[in-house]
Amino acid sequence: MCAFTATNKVPDVYIDEIQLPGEIAGVSTNIAAIIGPAKAGPMNAPTRLTNLTQFREAFGVKEADGEYNPYFSPAVRYAPHAVEGFFRNGGTVCYFVRVGTGKQASLKLADRKGQPTITVTAKQPGDEGNKILVTIKDASLATAKAVKAEANLAGAGATKATKQAEVDDASKFRIGDLVLIEGGGKKQTATVTAADVAGKKLTFDVLTDDYAAGGTVRIADLKGQRFRVDDVTKVERGSHVKISDNAASEETVVVGVQRLDGKQGFVTLSGGLTGTFSMAVGPDVQVATLEFDLIVTVGGQPRSFPALAMDPRHSRHFAKLVQDDQVELSAADPPNPTPPPDNRPAVATDVALASGVKDEPDKLSSAHFQSGIDALEAIDEVSIVCIPDGTGEDTTVQDLLVEHCEKMQDRFAILDPRANLDVVGIQGQRDELESDRGYAALYYPWIEIEYHPTQDTTERIFVPPSGHIAGVFARVDEQKGVHTAPANEKLNGALRLRVKLNETEMGLLNESGVNVLRSIRGEGLKVWGARTIAKRTQWRYVNVRRLLLFIEESLQESTRAALFQPNNEELWGQLKRRVSSFLTRVWSTGALFGTTPQKAFNVRIDEELNPQSLRELGQLVIEVTLYPTTPAEFIVFRVIQQPGGPSVEE
Repeated sequence: MCAFTATNKVPDVYIDEIQLPGEIAGVSTNIAAIIGPAKAGPMNAPTRLTNLTQFREAFGVKEADGEYNPYFSPAVRYAPHAVEGFFRNGGTVCYFVRVGTGKQASLKLADRKGQPTITVTAKQPGDEGNKILVTIKDASLATAKAVKAEANLAGAGATKATKQAEVDDASKFRIGDLVLIEGGGKKQTATVTAADVAGKKLTFDVLTDDYAAGGTVRIADLKGQRFRVDDVTKVERGSHVKISDNAASEETVVVGVQRLDGKQGFVTLSGGLTGTFSMAVGPDVQVATLEFDLIVTVGGQPRSFPALAMDPRHSRHFAKLVQDDQVELSAADPPNPTPPPDNRPAVATDVALASGVKDEPDKLSSAHFQSGIDALEAIDEVSIVCIPDGTGEDTTVQDLLVEHCEKMQDRFAILDPRANLDVVGIQGQRDELESDRGYAALYYPWIEIEYHPTQDTTERIFVPPSGHIAGVFARVDEQKGVHTAPANEKLNGALRLRVKLNETEMGLLNESGVNVLRSIRGEGLKVWGARTIAKRTQWRYVNVRRLLLFIEESLQESTRAALFQPNNEELWGQLKRRVSSFLTRVWSTGALFGTTPQKAFNVRIDEELNPQSLRELGQLVIEVTLYPTTPAEFIVFRVIQQPGGPSVEE
């Protein structure tokens, strides 16, 4: 907090707003990410979805009836069904990352110097993109002329003492004009600072001599950065322009436009002109903007995008205007070394995109899934992740997903069983998986759902359960809180289990850290376990692990304002109060064990934790001790028959 300073201020009443740190806000915990193959859509690009319709339109193929079908047939891929299961079970926000073997066709457009300047990329992976053609044509939005103006010195002429000149017509000039004053063998340039049209007087920024009547005042030859043109209607900051007359031409960039009365205005050029363009009687100096037309031809049908600009400051910058369902444009990577305006794409006719490769989902490898997992690192709000198509012959893909969660430390993996596993088989898969700190949970078995690539089919298929369970996670987080175990919850859209388990088998799997799905008469299919794959009891339960992730990330994101502040007791006190207030709110939801906040958590920040030696290293240590609640897995009633009680006689 800074005290008000009165230095160099006039006595008056002032408002001095004080910015105080707000309460620590809890992060979201119910946003899922599903990684897998799709029939269409961007590759390795996390796409935020809030309903199933968005998913179908972004990643499905439009059928003859106008509906978008994201489902694979006859070979089944499970990611689309996982997305459907997520939303059917109460999920509200989901990121989908499409992975595949396909590659998008692309074309690097060269500039006037032969350097790559714009990349045109097909939006859909596949070899069909190789048939897309691109044409570039030169274009110009506007042409104008540099304004010429000349007047004769009259009356008293130009007087150095007053910096004024009397002319026969002052209406030809504007404030800001750079003019040439000549007469009596003398000449100089000056800038008009005032124009008295009625009094026929011009005022200049400087006059080095007196000039008698009979001399002239005219617009100076163009050789600087700023001059007036007769029409700036379509000239703007970022316009590439060509300045030319009968003798020479130059290309440069407009960095500023000052609009005057009518269509006239001043343009300011980047760096000025290297040559000189005469503004005396003779040919006009032309100013033409330099843009380009883009024509994209798909299936013989051309689509035109006229008068595009290269400069991001321009209203017609290509990245803003080219909105197409077949291609997207981006600046070259690495950045084009050619300075503007020569960085415009050169003229080209019907050049085809290349290197597009057909997507073959049945050839997915762990490397493809790794690319999708890596893409998720940029999405901070994701807290639940699953890969329903990652259940191959080994746990390679699932291991990659667990490693991702452990690296990010803000998300939890839901793991699927491999297909057709019996009890012994799923225990074997469980033994292959490990997360010492409990960043994942394994669920079993597969579930049966209705498979409907069209709306009128009643075919049923078995699918991995992770998408449906992710929806249960999100639903429980929203309705009860992340501290509540996502168990004893119904699976919507699940018809039956692939494997029916007895109580002995369910008990063995629960002890092994496999969360079973259970069919209960009259209640449907339910999630009947809440354990992670950690062997340490500290991280045994899903809700405990996820509660700590919620608390840790909330503290991390909400206390960044303290970075680089003076590391002293005042800061320590502020942080302790903020953290304690946040944890008290967490305790009040039932997430922490204890009848009072003092019994549920402890926040310590003192000199013992932060000695001088540590402070000199720029470090501040806060110790937070928590007592999270654990789920009641087993409820035991002890029924005691008390001897000597009342007898009953008939």
